[in-house]
Amino acid sequence: MPNLKSIKRKISSIKNTRQITKAMKMVAGSKFKKNQAAMNEYKAYAAIYDGIMDNIKNNSVLHLHPFYGKIGEKDKKTGVNTGIIIISTDRGLCGSFNINLFKLFNEEIKSKGLDESKIKIYVLGKKAYDFFKKNNYGISFGMLYSDGDSILNIAELLCDTFIQDFKNKKIEEVYIISNRYISTLQQRAYSEKILPFEASGDNVSGKSGGYLIEETAGYENEIMDTIFNNYFRTKIYYKILESFAGEQASRMNAMDNATRNAGKLINKLTAAYNKARQTAVTLEILDIINGVNAVK
Repeated sequence: MPNLKSIKRKISSIKNTRQITKAMKMVAGSKFKKNQAAMNEYKAYAAIYDGIMDNIKNNSVLHLHPFYGKIGEKDKKTGVNTGIIIISTDRGLCGSFNINLFKLFNEEIKSKGLDESKIKIYVLGKKAYDFFKKNNYGISFGMLYSDGDSILNIAELLCDTFIQDFKNKKIEEVYIISNRYISTLQQRAYSEKILPFEASGDNVSGKSGGYLIEETAGYENEIMDTIFNNYFRTKIYYKILESFAGEQASRMNAMDNATRNAGKLINKLTAAYNKARQTAVTLEILDIINGVNAVK
């Protein structure tokens, strides 16, 4: 027969846990509204910048810029030095939010045939930093959001690092792996190649959607460098804001599920407790009846 005290203790413990998960859901909901508003406000600016870049990148004048390039078949066979940016979280308890990033990372390595020894990792967030450090990957850049710096400064530091590595030929291509915010109930891990810009195919032209780009000696155009650098900073900053909103939405859903499961478990244990107590009362009554019959 189950121990009544043990069951009662478990019920009390789960009730305390349910109160914690319920409070965490409320906190995550409050943070989610704030992060979602910040993401939506910046989304329009990021989208406009993407449109400008789509126009500019197809201009043939720029195709000798360091950000353009084409990886040959020989390089593909011998292995390409690849930079991968991972945007994760500092904290857990947000469901499969971070796990999906690491799964996609492993899938990308296999599908693209990347040489792990030639991969350089650029990570934001403690969860990704701990994961790649544990798996002995070379971390070229690692930073936690809790380090105290502003998000914009963190984005700039990350961009300056991988752009410099790309220009110095330490890496030949760059990917970003982050969670794309789709809805409150859905966030999806997504991989995007950001370097080098593609400079081949039928899209090559001398036009830039109304923008006039002048050819300069050595193609060292300070204005274009500034535009490109700001483009990457804008993209990284938006990815971080999107990750923040997705993190809180995922945590809110995870805590809601935990609260519901705790309620179900409490009901199950309460039924078991009542059944055990009823059995104990029945046995006591039988003992009394047997005692009375023995006296008679």
